[in-house]
Amino acid sequence: MNAQIKVLAAGLLCLNLSGCEYIENILHPDDGNDEVIVDDNFRTHALQLGLSEASIIRLCTATDEIRANCISKFNDKTNQQEVRVEYTFNDVIHKNNYAKSTSASRVIFQLPADNATAVITFENSRTYQFNDDYQYTWQDPTGFAAADIANDANESIAKLENLSVTTRLSDSKLSNISTASMSNNDYSLTGAQDLMNAASTMLFPELIVNVTSSNLTEPADASFAMFTAGHRAIFTAYSDAFATAIEESWF
Repeated sequence: MNAQIKVLAAGLLCLNLSGCEYIENILHPDDGNDEVIVDDNFRTHALQLGLSEASIIRLCTATDEIRANCISKFNDKTNQQEVRVEYTFNDVIHKNNYAKSTSASRVIFQLPADNATAVITFENSRTYQFNDDYQYTWQDPTGFAAADIANDANESIAKLENLSVTTRLSDSKLSNISTASMSNNDYSLTGAQDLMNAASTMLFPELIVNVTSSNLTEPADASFAMFTAGHRAIFTAYSDAFATAIEESWF
């Protein structure tokens, strides 16, 4: 694991989550760069759903690169309690001759509270900021309807539906957010565990982006390479924890 996992317990004498009083609901890694936000009732609800103390501590631990939120809240729209962990790897900047992109990856592990479906959702987002005096167009690539869970050789081990939303934010700014999910309705406990144990990253197809300007006689390709680093970092840090949490709660 490249990212050294660090956690600072809330309270100097608190060695695990049992009996801890969270200080402002936040646990900070000792380097001060990242944080873990833990809702007051998360531990109680997670234990009720079958997670062990060890799993809760492991899931609610940040790394140098990844922010973790352990959330327990009531959803008024569904009339259900939501208990989930969200991991975010963000603000990765790439540049080419025509634009700058800022990318982020998230994984959301939703536990089956109030008889809800247990779901793991993968998300990639990318915002394009085009250079001055360029106009842009975009199109979906072949195979855009699917995203792949991939192994360490970038080979697909499972195909998921890619739900993508592309938004023209302005004449110089474009946004794309893609999500794909797996649930206990689709995958058995052992099937989901096997995927998490073998997963190395997510492969979300990237938009085909072209630009024009008064200086270009033909449209120029301004596309960026597929962004995989975010999910690769999250799987590296948490795939074992995901597999254990699935064993304890994927019913």
